[in-house]
Amino acid sequence: MSLYEAFKTGGVKLSKNNFTMIKEPLLLTNVTEDLVKLQVREYIEKLGACDCETCYLNACALALNDLEPKYVTTKEGALFSELTATEVNNQTHILVAVTKAVEQVIEFPHH
Repeated sequence: MSLYEAFKTGGVKLSKNNFTMIKEPLLLTNVTEDLVKLQVREYIEKLGACDCETCYLNACALALNDLEPKYVTTKEGALFSELTATEVNNQTHILVAVTKAVEQVIEFPHH
C-alpha cells in the first residue's frame, strides 16, 4: 500500500516528523447490534410484520435495549465476539429480545 493510499483510507497516523502505516484501521463495533439487525430482518419476515424502515429500526431499538452491548475494536475481535455470540445461551437471549420487539412493533406500529 502506498503512503497516499494508506492516508486516503485512514491507514496512516501522522505525527510531527513521521508517519506510521496501520494495516487495518480500528473500528468500534457493537457486535450485539450487528446480530440483532440481522435477526430483526429475519423475524419481521417470519412474523409478517411491516418491513418499513421505521418498524425495522423500532424493533432493533427495542431489542437492543433489552440486551447487553458487546463492543469490539478490531475486525478480528468482531469475528471472535460474533463466534462467542452464536453460543446457545447468547443466541437465546438475542432471539427472545428480537421476537418480543417485533411482536411489540406489530401490536403498536409507529407510522
